[in-house]
Amino acid sequence: MNNRTLIKLKSKLASVLILILVCALSFIGCSDSSDNNNNQSNIINNSYKPTSLSLTAVGDVMAHTPQLKAQYDSSTNTYSFDNNFQYIKSYIENSDLSIANLETTLAGESLPYSSYPTFNTPDALAVALKNSGFDVISTINNHTFDKGTLGFERTLSTLKELGFDTIGTRSNVDDDDYIIKDVNGIKLGITSYSYGDIKGSNKYLNGIQVSDECKDKANIFSSSDIESAFSTINNTLSSLSDTDMQIVILHWGNEYQRTPNNFQKELAQKLSDAGVDIIIGSHPHVVQPVEMIKSSNGENDTLVVYSLGNLISNQREEILGTSYTEDGLMVTIDIAKDNLEDEAYVCNVTCIPTWVNKYTSGSKLVYEIVPLEDKTTLNTMENLPYSKIEQSYENTSSLIDDSDIIQVVSSPFE
Repeated sequence: MNNRTLIKLKSKLASVLILILVCALSFIGCSDSSDNNNNQSNIINNSYKPTSLSLTAVGDVMAHTPQLKAQYDSSTNTYSFDNNFQYIKSYIENSDLSIANLETTLAGESLPYSSYPTFNTPDALAVALKNSGFDVISTINNHTFDKGTLGFERTLSTLKELGFDTIGTRSNVDDDDYIIKDVNGIKLGITSYSYGDIKGSNKYLNGIQVSDECKDKANIFSSSDIESAFSTINNTLSSLSDTDMQIVILHWGNEYQRTPNNFQKELAQKLSDAGVDIIIGSHPHVVQPVEMIKSSNGENDTLVVYSLGNLISNQREEILGTSYTEDGLMVTIDIAKDNLEDEAYVCNVTCIPTWVNKYTSGSKLVYEIVPLEDKTTLNTMENLPYSKIEQSYENTSSLIDDSDIIQVVSSPFE
């Protein structure tokens, strides 16, 4: 029995004993006055009223060179990415907590802005994410060290100055490699890790050796050794044993592959066995399935979102030969906590397919993330290729099997 299970059992026993005591007091006081009865009823209702929260997660946020040109205003020599997110902003703002994976660095103007294979994006992208309502940014992925120590450190400092919580990298070696968020009385323990190459004491991301100054400030697991990968992540989980929900963000899998590989499945199972409640994946740049799995002993249910695909990028069919990189997924996870049982659980998962619309307006390209749900909203948009977005919806929805807990939103094209 792990520490987290033991803590939950002790809390559950304590809750039961408290309930017995409250009921006994209520029984003793019932002959005194109706006010006593009302007071005891209020104690029970207030103490054991279930609580809930909604958590929304999105996929890779990228900025390729055509995007940089599209978001640049030559008259002011500034960038703005706000329009990219205008149609999903309400989803993000309406969620109690929202998470995005920033797959670029914010190394600043001292280095040229660039994209593949080494990314450096204007701070305006982070500003747009903040303006859209995002709360937590995962900063660990294979592009985290694209611009060396400068990019590593400045990305963090820029995000923190904007008020984001960050996971995956940290400013100091002694800082926690996780965050704990108390949302509506539900304590979430969240960490983020990326695959990488580990050779002896050296770590590599995107083929670049992470500097000695930064390597112990980055959550990196071995991409070639499943036991080592699990052990690395499990070291962090031990610090989350007294939270209500353990959430692990993972940068993993094979690029452009719509099914999880064996490494993903095995690691997901090991994390479920360790008590992880939610696993959210990125990196393949295409959507992969969403499912619930059980721990080997049958005592823990784990939601696994293998890959959310791209939220926004310039990875297009005409460039890569596949349209799947234009597809993304917003997942809103409803979490409830039974305060009597002192136990939190995933009660509903809503999957909303998205598609990146790219078109020309005047002399400039325009990029917009389109949520494929509300037909009324779609009808207000211009330059939408309906055959493509209908196919995008089918691409993504086909990977999600409706269940009692997991649902994909209804097609807006019916």
